[in-house]
Amino acid sequence: MKIKSWIYGMYKAFEKYVKLEGYYLLHRIKAKYYIIYREEGGAGFFSNYMCVLGHIVLARKFGYIPVVDMKNYKTLYSEDIPVAGTENAWNYYFQDAGGVTLEEAYASGRCVNCNGKYLEKYSDKYVMPKWRYPTEKTIRFYTPFVEKHMRLREDLEAEYAAEWSRRAGEKDVVLGIHIRGTDMKNRLGHPTPAPVQDYLEKTYRLLQDHPEITKIFLATDENNIKELYEKQFRDSKWELFMNEAFRLWDHGEEKRTGVHETKLDNPRKLHKYLMGKEVLQDVWFLNQCDYLICGHDNVANVVILWNQDRYKQVICLDPVEDAR
Repeated sequence: MKIKSWIYGMYKAFEKYVKLEGYYLLHRIKAKYYIIYREEGGAGFFSNYMCVLGHIVLARKFGYIPVVDMKNYKTLYSEDIPVAGTENAWNYYFQDAGGVTLEEAYASGRCVNCNGKYLEKYSDKYVMPKWRYPTEKTIRFYTPFVEKHMRLREDLEAEYAAEWSRRAGEKDVVLGIHIRGTDMKNRLGHPTPAPVQDYLEKTYRLLQDHPEITKIFLATDENNIKELYEKQFRDSKWELFMNEAFRLWDHGEEKRTGVHETKLDNPRKLHKYLMGKEVLQDVWFLNQCDYLICGHDNVANVVILWNQDRYKQVICLDPVEDAR
């Protein structure tokens, strides 16, 4: 029976390989470009980011040039009019993944489409089993792909850098805090974040242990958390600062809506684009910090991936279900 089970397991593994890797291996004979998209509009900004990263890994494995299509395959961040001179929402924020424009790739007639799905095998390499927390091996594996194929637009990075310099000086030691709320509290597949009081407790403890810290940068999607931290640190010796961003109030609803899913009656101009720009700026800022307090979510995972173990200390709070 063990031999039969082993043979069956090998058969299923081979079948899975043929359905995915085998398909792209066969098409490599004539195709040159690998078109990356996410079906049904995708999800949150950094969920889409990690999805694209996984497909870039697959594309490079088989020698394809990766090209991201968020023009014909819209996301929650896609506008109806061009932004920054492009209709491709990927290029609102990032340079061309393979150094080739979407138009050039399609004009070649040598394209193969991805399957539009999140590929755990390629997007979650070497992560810790629960909540996809990056390990040192994860960081080493993905860094070359991120640095070569997922570069920010130069104008956007320059804007972020100028704003950071305005808020934090060279001699400042900054504690970065990311607290995710809204739809993460719905217990629908996401890790339920720890209570904000737990974050405050960790914040004060870290500040006590590291008196060299001069400023605190807070990134959050909830106004309740923003106001609580503002109240706590209004008259303290630590300067608290945040980026301008669209946030929601938590009024105790049974089911919360994420900022990226919220439908507004009177949205600000280019609201979808700005949501992406704002969360990207938060991650860029968190990456500049010296210390990090966070939970388990895609924003924190990408920050840790980008930071490449440069933080002096990282405190990641366990989700509610793990803390019991």
